[in-house]
Amino acid sequence: MNEQAAYLSQTIDAIVAGAGALLPELLLAGFFLLLVTLDLFKSATVKRLLPWLALSGFFAALLVQISGGYSDGEEAFLNLLLSDGLARYAGILFSAAGIFTVLLSLQNRQLERLIAGKGEYYALLLMLVLGLNLMAKSVNLLMVFLAIETVSIASYILTLTLKEEKRAVESGLKYILYGAFSAGVMVYGMSFFYGLTGTLHYTSDTFGLSLLQANTQLVTVAAVLVFAGFFFKISAVPFHFWAPDVYQGAPMPIVALFSTGPKMAGIVVVLRFVTAFTDPLAYHDVQLFLGVAAIATLVIGNFTALWQRTPRRLLAYSSVSHAGFLLTGLLAFGTDYQASVLFYLTVLLFMNFGIFLFLQLAEDAFGVQRLEDFTGLGRAYPYIGVMALLYLLSLTGLPPLAGFMGKLLIFSNVWEAYALTQNNLLLMLLIAGILLTGVALFYYIKIPYYLFFKGNFREENLVISLSDKLLLALFALPLLFLFFKPDLLLTWMEQVLAQTP
Repeated sequence: MNEQAAYLSQTIDAIVAGAGALLPELLLAGFFLLLVTLDLFKSATVKRLLPWLALSGFFAALLVQISGGYSDGEEAFLNLLLSDGLARYAGILFSAAGIFTVLLSLQNRQLERLIAGKGEYYALLLMLVLGLNLMAKSVNLLMVFLAIETVSIASYILTLTLKEEKRAVESGLKYILYGAFSAGVMVYGMSFFYGLTGTLHYTSDTFGLSLLQANTQLVTVAAVLVFAGFFFKISAVPFHFWAPDVYQGAPMPIVALFSTGPKMAGIVVVLRFVTAFTDPLAYHDVQLFLGVAAIATLVIGNFTALWQRTPRRLLAYSSVSHAGFLLTGLLAFGTDYQASVLFYLTVLLFMNFGIFLFLQLAEDAFGVQRLEDFTGLGRAYPYIGVMALLYLLSLTGLPPLAGFMGKLLIFSNVWEAYALTQNNLLLMLLIAGILLTGVALFYYIKIPYYLFFKGNFREENLVISLSDKLLLALFALPLLFLFFKPDLLLTWMEQVLAQTP
């Protein structure tokens, strides 16, 4: 009895000592509870305050993460969560994504008309970002699973925000089915790893050494099963089928968040996970699987996007192709690929929110549903046309925009890794990435073609709000700045990542 009491006392002491490492998450949880409570009141004044309270919560978490110093980083929180530099930088991106989502939501006409469930909507945004933070900090397979499910549950409900629309309900159900299947496969793979290693702490030396002594084929099978869950979050092939339907049915701010937040968190989890499989001799099959998955994601994402006739589905497959580029960057073992991948994720955040804000504006103001509906819009409204062109060129990876620098850094790392290892798989990834960047130009250029080169048949004379114009500029300026001065972000990123546990 005394031993149990002593163990319980030690555990409580460890929880209290490590609570400081979870300050951003505690802030988000506090604001989540505040919004849920205030949503019970029927006062119109209280209802109007809810989005601003959510915005305050994200800003509070962002400031804490930027300032740092809330954790000494000496050890993992109960061997479950690690508040290191990688988690801190990822948390900054997640908080920024939450802020951008609230700003887009305030400009969205469908959400503006939403009466029931508005408080739940903003509370779920906080819950989702809280789950993303936990994903980035997780160093335990069970904790990874719980964090992913936290994000997934919030995502399922947010997809169904516009319940009166049949398309939203259909996409939400498909999302739940794909998510349940991938989660089941993933947890089955995790059970294999626990059986092979005797631990769930996948960044520990014990985990890596045990895998080296285990049966190689079993390790490969377990890794493939676990990657199924990770691929679902980043919408990589073959777990990408949910993306076009969800992008088609969910509110635009949620689509923008799905295209960035879960993808960034999933990549950070994979970034931690693949460090156990860097040995090319012991884990050749695992690396081959990741390489084939990256190529398949690039090919299917880009070529399927070519045939899309609706902007939402085109951008959904565009998001799939970006997952392929990120997986390519993660295979450049032996190089400084971590910084390149995080730079790409940072640029992707601004590119995706910018293009989805443009699309939201086009849908709300002009009723755009198909690519042909963009006809003449760029001529009639040059400002939003030029902004859309900037985002699309950056998504393609063309200069003078930061999307070019993001792809250049990843391709440079892959070439450097190939020069070190002479691994033909890396050469294939490099060639595929460069060629498919050219393919991407063909479907991205469709929107500017309709915006500027088709005749202007529009008679509307609508006024674009100043807030929309400022937001479009807010997302575009970093893309221009980071092309000319990428070293500023890379230097600061290195300082953040240097925070070691």
